[in-house]
Amino acid sequence: MFNKTNRSLFYSAWSRLIFAYLVSFFVSFAAGIFLIFILRVAPETLFEISTKRLSFAFPVFETATKLGIDIGIVLFFWNTLASLLTISFLYTAPLFNPHNISLFPRSIRKAFCGTKRMKLLCFLPGCQKIEEESLRRLYVWLMIPWLGMILLGIESGLIVSTSTYIFGGSYLIGFVSLIPHGIIEIPSISFAGAVTFSVHLLIKEKARENRTVEIFEDVKSYTKEVPLQKIILIVSACLFIAGLVEGHLTQRIVDTLAS
Repeated sequence: MFNKTNRSLFYSAWSRLIFAYLVSFFVSFAAGIFLIFILRVAPETLFEISTKRLSFAFPVFETATKLGIDIGIVLFFWNTLASLLTISFLYTAPLFNPHNISLFPRSIRKAFCGTKRMKLLCFLPGCQKIEEESLRRLYVWLMIPWLGMILLGIESGLIVSTSTYIFGGSYLIGFVSLIPHGIIEIPSISFAGAVTFSVHLLIKEKARENRTVEIFEDVKSYTKEVPLQKIILIVSACLFIAGLVEGHLTQRIVDTLAS
């Protein structure tokens, strides 16, 4: 049973993920305009940077189109897999427990716990106060949905600010190209991410105090309470609608405004 405290924590994580996306989107959008207008950076360069990660999915979409698979269904499966991946970060969290490092799979547990100080992400808030390396890595691991939403917001903001110059039209068209499906898609992806990020919020204070045993007990208890099937059902249903909207409705609205 998902108790009241954990439910509140989950919804707090959900709202923070959506907020992270919106803030990074508008900051990135403003930065794109600044770089193009003031620093005279080529819009094509910024657009290429913003779509670099998305470009890996293009071959999948092209193959599906050739096979006659509805693009909305492809988008649904793509986003659903990404959402399930963010949820899986919670269920791999026990691999960071240094007290169980001898258990199967031993090699993976050793790699996850680590011995050398993590350098790349040590600058993240709170990391410096964590002394035990396995806890530091768990702390960052559970923060990944938040980092992912920031990255997605940055990419989206740059796409809107640069595509206007590349493909013509107005900023309105750029925003409309995201809003119809994004208003469903972003909260849905954040809802899935909240499964993992809520545990980051749950353990962050104890992690800074290096209370290892309590932390992994909390993770285990929280994991048992999460209504996983219900969450996956909600996320899948919403992403199915978002995929159909993006695949069929969004482009029609953009074409109507452009004409």
